[in-house]
Amino acid sequence: MSGAQVVFAIALGAVSLVVVAFAAYVISSVAWGDRWVRRRDPGVADEPRDSG
Repeated sequence: MSGAQVVFAIALGAVSLVVVAFAAYVISSVAWGDRWVRRRDPGVADEPRDSG
């Protein structure tokens, strides 16, 4: 491999790691975060209460 190929491979790997890390952050925090980690607001009840 030439020097340019090594630099390109390193840069491609770094970019792919950034993309994977960002995707994992987005998935865990927005779409599926409440299914993986139970995030509960202290003021919110689990079930709605009856008013009557």
